[in-house]
Amino acid sequence: MDISKRNKYKNEGFTLMELVVVVAGLAILSSLSIPNILGRIKLNRVEEAKALMNSYALDCLGKYRISTDPADFIENATPDELDNLRLSTLQYQIDGDKNKCSHLAIKPLNDEEKDLFAFDFRMSSDGRILKTGIPSDNSKFLNSCRSWAGKNCGLSDEQVAQFAREAAIAKAKAECDSGYSAWLSEGNSGEFQGWNSINEDCTRPVFAFEGQPVNSLEAVNQALEAKYGRLCLDWRESKKNSISPNGNPQTKNPECGGVQYWFHSGNIFTTQAMWDAHDNLLKQQACIKNRTDALDGGVKGKYTYTPAGPPPCGQVVWLCNGEEYGSLEAYESTSCGTPPPQPGPPPPPAYCANFRPHSICGNEAWRRRYKDHPLCVCS
Repeated sequence: MDISKRNKYKNEGFTLMELVVVVAGLAILSSLSIPNILGRIKLNRVEEAKALMNSYALDCLGKYRISTDPADFIENATPDELDNLRLSTLQYQIDGDKNKCSHLAIKPLNDEEKDLFAFDFRMSSDGRILKTGIPSDNSKFLNSCRSWAGKNCGLSDEQVAQFAREAAIAKAKAECDSGYSAWLSEGNSGEFQGWNSINEDCTRPVFAFEGQPVNSLEAVNQALEAKYGRLCLDWRESKKNSISPNGNPQTKNPECGGVQYWFHSGNIFTTQAMWDAHDNLLKQQACIKNRTDALDGGVKGKYTYTPAGPPPCGQVVWLCNGEEYGSLEAYESTSCGTPPPQPGPPPPPAYCANFRPHSICGNEAWRRRYKDHPLCVCS
């Protein structure tokens, strides 16, 4: 080979400037691609965590369909496959004690995480699923949060408070429904309390005869009479004017079919609450009369209104000239509470009118020693 040609090939190659440009280009490309790759990895973790949460929700729905006790479901049901170890592989963990079907929440393992976001679902006693989420600082993950929770991605304080209120109402309704179901399953008859959807409390009167719901107390009585004749009705009338001992219910079996009754001064009640309300009303009226009689009768001093019962029963007051005072201090400022003046020394006897002490009583030493001597004091 020609020497000049060899020299020509030997001098060909990359210059230092070309190498610098190539390295700089690779650095720029890596700075752009590596964050995107890491972001994609995190986004995949979020999507897998969402898939897990959806599987937990399906598990909860299955448990709900076979549950016979709504209150027990709300309080205790959890997904079978819920596992912090599995979630930790996705950089997630269960959020505190929110591990029930009624409220299951997960959050990032790292509290300083800027991309992964917390999200949850709530399940009501009627089987509805509500999803919510807290979007992260990274706007690229906002769509992922919205695909999970929709408009509930990012909650205001008012929404959080509303969800808490709804959860409390759902729990109260579940407990009310469970109590009613248990009462029916025991074959009871009479009146009970069911869920009042208007007031959102367990105050709606419900009725049943031997475990079968009926529309009214009248329907219960009709069923009783149809099955047992007038025996229960006659027994109730005979007890009507009495007062149930210590407020305890009474019944006659089998004629009354297990229905419990409370009697009070000509009234018949089918619930403890109704009997208590009537009993308290009568006691309160008696206490008001006792108060009026005490004030009109000129009672003075410390006084307790009787009988025992709701206010003013049991109230301790101080009375003076038809006025009532709530404290001893206020009472002591009145004419009734002011202590009488202390009596002065008794007047000397009549025979002491002309008594004159002996002159020796003027001696100080004598007076100190014999201060009560008859020569000095008439007694």
